[in-house]
Amino acid sequence: MGMTMAEKIVARAAGLPLVRPGEYVTVTPDYTVCQEISWSARKAIMQRAGCSKLARPERVVMVVDHTTSAGMGTPYYQAHREMRDFATEQGAHFFGAGSGLRHHMMTENGFARPGALVFSDEPNIATVGVVGALNIAMSSEVVVTQLSESNWMMVPRSVRIRLEGALPRGVMARDLVQCIIRDYAEGDRLAQACIEYCGSAIAGLSLDERQSLLACSYHAGADTALMPLDDLAMAYARARTGEAELPGLEADPDAQYDFEAVYDLSRLEPMITPPPALHLARPVTEFIGQHIDQACIGTCANSRMEDLRAAASVLRGKKIAGHVTLYVTPGSREIYAQASREGVLADLTEAGATILAPGCTTCWGYEGFLNAGEVQISTHQMNYNGRHGHQDARAYLASPLTVAASALRGVMTDPRSLTG
Repeated sequence: MGMTMAEKIVARAAGLPLVRPGEYVTVTPDYTVCQEISWSARKAIMQRAGCSKLARPERVVMVVDHTTSAGMGTPYYQAHREMRDFATEQGAHFFGAGSGLRHHMMTENGFARPGALVFSDEPNIATVGVVGALNIAMSSEVVVTQLSESNWMMVPRSVRIRLEGALPRGVMARDLVQCIIRDYAEGDRLAQACIEYCGSAIAGLSLDERQSLLACSYHAGADTALMPLDDLAMAYARARTGEAELPGLEADPDAQYDFEAVYDLSRLEPMITPPPALHLARPVTEFIGQHIDQACIGTCANSRMEDLRAAASVLRGKKIAGHVTLYVTPGSREIYAQASREGVLADLTEAGATILAPGCTTCWGYEGFLNAGEVQISTHQMNYNGRHGHQDARAYLASPLTVAASALRGVMTDPRSLTG
């Protein structure tokens, strides 16, 4: 019996010819990646253990991405300095405030590559699966790996989600993943599993769209996710790593999956997920006309060039509703610069948007705080009460197209009514 993509990656990192789901194995990951919010606590763990040296500093990536500014009265300025000084002293990779999300740092800088195993402090970093790298979220256990090179992990189950057809006008990959979350988030069918996406539709999805799917897969209940390594993904990986020859990676024909699901993209429509839970997604047509106060585009789900271009295509030459605040956060400094060169940022700002520094910003409530009774529509990852401000505020999730259309009209809007 053959192995899935995930099993092959774990087997290589464990130095074993074969692994099976549910087994516990000791692995040496290719990289570990962490952020500043929990850095002080993790540094304290090291100090209590009497450890002060990273085992492989060249394989450690440290990113300031949650707190893109260290404002007066916050403790974050200290975390920024401590993380920077530690990374400099140890020789680890460090990306300071405004560099962007860890997800982007891993792919843009060539750390993520086909067959690589990444230990991180967040499951949404499954975005590295766009180039065939496997993310395993470890929380504070990341420290163990940084100090000792290796750590144990459980081999994940593998499930397969087959994508067929093509996205209709006005529908984005974010709408698809909200449907997947709707279908699986309440149960445990994806628990401790790696989703391997496949199917003819993937060839029609850009790398940006694929990363949106991967970034949100955790919220359907999966531990991590992978995309197939086609020519498009391999070309990107070669360009980012600077290596002309990279190993391919695919599941064996006789690999075993717990189950397979199929989604026909041509049957999808724009979706909105109302609070307070992620499995509540319904068609946008059920929400048309509902008042909004704030709109946000960004996060690890939708902060890439195609997301910003989509929003700009709706807002170009127009003005958002006067009572709406629109925040837009590019996912990385590279994306910010590209959007500037293309005139996308000009289109958005002239429409009334406020462009924030690359990072998490509004997604976890660091910026864009909501008052009691206010309504937000966003491309964020979470929508529980209190996530973005007051407990009595309400947060709705949607695609960049739907968010931009709603900001323009001042009420929840079907983007198909504005896109040609």
